[in-house]
Amino acid sequence: MGINPIRRDNIMQNMALEANALEHERKRAASEQKAKGKQRTGKIVFFVLLVVLFVTVIAYVMYHI
Repeated sequence: MGINPIRRDNIMQNMALEANALEHERKRAASEQKAKGKQRTGKIVFFVLLVVLFVTVIAYVMYHI
């Protein structure tokens, strides 16, 4: 006497679905970390360019006074 074949298929399907859900969650978490890193890099680049622009404008004004 074994497990009913239909029940065994259900168990296998549930295990496969759970494995897929865990894999999806792992990939999503990994991409979320990359996105946060890119966002931080983007903020740094933005402020550096803002400072460069500010310094350029100040130098231009000082040169033409």
